[in-house]
Amino acid sequence: MSLYTVTIENRIYQVNISGDHCTVNGEEVGAKVLPLNRNGLHMLLHGKKAYEVFLSNQEADTYQMLMLGGKRIITQISSRVKKHLKASEDCHTGFLTAPMHGLVVDVPVDEGNMVEKGQTLVVLESMKMQMQLRSPRPGKVVKVAIQPGSQVEKGACLVQFE
Repeated sequence: MSLYTVTIENRIYQVNISGDHCTVNGEEVGAKVLPLNRNGLHMLLHGKKAYEVFLSNQEADTYQMLMLGGKRIITQISSRVKKHLKASEDCHTGFLTAPMHGLVVDVPVDEGNMVEKGQTLVVLESMKMQMQLRSPRPGKVVKVAIQPGSQVEKGACLVQFE
């Protein structure tokens, strides 16, 4: 599952992508993006319409998008999950915090476990979408502050590392 913030002409959209399902601001949309070459050219399929889209990487986790064929829309696409985990690691070294309000579905780690960077620590559900929250770094789990079935607020400490 990927969670993005997409800005188009100063309007912000929350985009969740999970397998073949995509939601924009919580509403299901039938859209797919298919790569056409290795230089950033993609095909955006929405219903029966197809658009050529050029994606260029601006910086880590941020892309610029240019739609071809008459419309020229420039936007910034940022991965909220990755940026939040990085910010969480920088601001609260040793903690994994909730990126949003939600229901804890699963906690596949226990206190005392050694974890790898990128390992799933918590599965959080929000707006009927499940998000795997992954370890921002390798380390030992000192404390698991939540359990399945818990409701958490944005910013709540979920897991503490040594």
